[in-house]
Amino acid sequence: MNSIRLLAAFALAFLTLALPIRAIGQEVSVGVMQAPPFALTDGEGLNTGLTVDLFRLAAEAADIEYTFVALPAGTDPVDALARHDIVLPVEGSAEIESRADLSQPFYTATLGMAAPEDPMVLRVVKGFVTLDFLRIVAGVAALLFVVGAIVWAFERRTNEEMFHKAPSRGLGDGFWWAGVTLTTIGYGDKAPVTTMGRAIAMIWMLVGLAVSASLTAAVVTLASGDGQSIDLPEAVLEKRVAVPVDGSAEAFLKGRGVIAAVVPDPSAALAEIAADRADVVVAAAPLLHWANERDGQSLRITTTRWDPVLIAMAFNEGDPLRERMDRALLTVIASETGQEVVRRWIPEDF
Repeated sequence: MNSIRLLAAFALAFLTLALPIRAIGQEVSVGVMQAPPFALTDGEGLNTGLTVDLFRLAAEAADIEYTFVALPAGTDPVDALARHDIVLPVEGSAEIESRADLSQPFYTATLGMAAPEDPMVLRVVKGFVTLDFLRIVAGVAALLFVVGAIVWAFERRTNEEMFHKAPSRGLGDGFWWAGVTLTTIGYGDKAPVTTMGRAIAMIWMLVGLAVSASLTAAVVTLASGDGQSIDLPEAVLEKRVAVPVDGSAEAFLKGRGVIAAVVPDPSAALAEIAADRADVVVAAAPLLHWANERDGQSLRITTTRWDPVLIAMAFNEGDPLRERMDRALLTVIASETGQEVVRRWIPEDF
């Protein structure tokens, strides 16, 4: 019996020594990798950023004490776990998950592409020489033809001077009338005189206000180039491409046979364009937006839907702390406070 008690005492002592440091009241060590806007160190040495601020809220909710330790750029997050309990922010991938445990994502980013702005005239010309513009023209033409044909059908017998009875000319009269009425020009050379014709004209004038506004917005969008999507890797073929090291863009392009120059970070990648050593930069869209604004660049950033990247934090495999932080993080992200943090660091126009 005494030997059993002795073995139990040794086992208890061993388990006590094996407990994580945080279990006996010490702080959790959090390694912070510099990746604005997800994590950065400001001028006063304060760690901040989207993932850092959300981590603070989650740690407070989970009653976890912590200390931040800045990590050098290019640090392998899994290697850093040998010295820290948590590393953030980390781009979630199968390769990292095979060597560490990942948390619930803080944010899901997609790839973006940075390129010099085209001159305004060239952007307008490019906007009009697109399939989208042809679709708009065809849609408006079809609508004008239908409305004009309806008015002509009511007017052709009693108003032949303005709407010729013969379809070959009358449908053209109706098309012309529908067009000038839509644009509110109303030359007055054609006007319906029948009750049904005037009723349709009144309805068309009211509907035309909405159609004209929508048409104007669509044309302006096409002319400015806003809202146009890009396809990767087609958009970067035969171009000089730069990507940040160890990012999702590097793996994405490499897997599709695109050779890219690898540089330390997004700012260095954008500098490659300024130095005329690259035509475009591909990286997570929020990183490009942040670097573009911080460095005073005037590059055009286009966000794609390609290669969603989960921004998370990494734990040592089997660490029970991950489950505690996951529960707290889910609560924080779903809260209004958490959403405000996301909007502050990554505005909707990014």
